[in-house]
Amino acid sequence: MSPQTRRGRAVPPSRKTRGRADAGSNPPLDESSKVETPIKGQRPVKNETPAVKNETPAVKTETPDEPHTRAEIRRAKAAPARRKKQHGTAYRWIVAYLPILALLFGLLAVVWVYTSFINPPPPTPAQQWAKIEAKWSPARETARQAVSANTLGFAKQQAAYKDFYTQTKGWVDEVKAVTEWGVGANEVTTFLSDGAQYVSLLQQVNAATTPNEVASMAATLVQWDQAFTADVAAVRKDFALTAASPAPPTLAFPSVNPTPTGTPAPSGSPAATGSPAATPSPAPTPTSVASPTSTPS
Repeated sequence: MSPQTRRGRAVPPSRKTRGRADAGSNPPLDESSKVETPIKGQRPVKNETPAVKNETPAVKTETPDEPHTRAEIRRAKAAPARRKKQHGTAYRWIVAYLPILALLFGLLAVVWVYTSFINPPPPTPAQQWAKIEAKWSPARETARQAVSANTLGFAKQQAAYKDFYTQTKGWVDEVKAVTEWGVGANEVTTFLSDGAQYVSLLQQVNAATTPNEVASMAATLVQWDQAFTADVAAVRKDFALTAASPAPPTLAFPSVNPTPTGTPAPSGSPAATGSPAATPSPAPTPTSVASPTSTPS
């Protein structure tokens, strides 16, 4: 036990003892932190080499912007759920209305097939006229060219005239079978009237047996042919169809020798040797042509 004083207090340890205890409890100091105490009469030696600071610069790390308010946090959490809900709603709409759309398109397809193939609507007057003209006009003009190519052969020209008559009559008859012509009713009526007279005249040409008989009807044939062409152009104008090709050439006729004239009979002979050629009765004038030289409008 440590010695005690008379009054019973413990004697504080000596400085030497306390120093030893402190030396055992305190950590050693860094060598760099020691300061040398200069000796009396001696200049302090400065350390010429400066101490190098081993400092590492701090690296700033950037963090992405994050919502800071409660409202932004709630919106950020609700966005995925909202998108998922929208996608689900669109899917439900498609599934709900897809059968209805399929049924609608099926009905439209049935109506289209019925109106296009099973029971199509009747054609308009303009469509009917264009169809009839496209059927008969090309063959009729082909027969016209055959008539012009056989002026020296009566038999071949008569065959071409019969074909021309057939095509013209078929055109007129098919137009007559249609009962409703709309805005072109008046012009179609004129076409039918003139066409009937023209067909009748062509029938007389087919019945001719000599080139002179056909040549005697040349002026009347030209007149009715021009009337027919003018009537066709008028109908096309009423229906606002495209302009027709240029007017066809004039009908050709057989090449014939001049008609023999009567020679004076010998004295005492009551009759002349020549006989006059028979002339057909004049045909009525077409309503759309005033003279054989007129051209269709």
